[in-house]
Amino acid sequence: MQKALAATEQALSGIDEELERHAAGRGSVSNPGQLAHLREQLVHVVQQLSAPPLPPKEQRLRGVGRVVADSWPYDNPLGGMILEAEQLYLKA
Repeated sequence: MQKALAATEQALSGIDEELERHAAGRGSVSNPGQLAHLREQLVHVVQQLSAPPLPPKEQRLRGVGRVVADSWPYDNPLGGMILEAEQLYLKA
């Protein structure tokens, strides 16, 4: 669970940095609305990881990775962080 928590917190930091770039007119991926939604989902993941027990695997939050995989460039580092965080969370 600690690896999942660390990866999710790292992904949140990356999203915050990208939101700042968007605010400065230099965003490189997605849009502020989608980033805010992804951030909200990952905050819920952090809350679940920080206060065990986790929900059963079939009831855990899903879909963050699908958004990234379906619409972001494959070589985007932030996308990789988000995908890793989701996978670690789902396996925890």
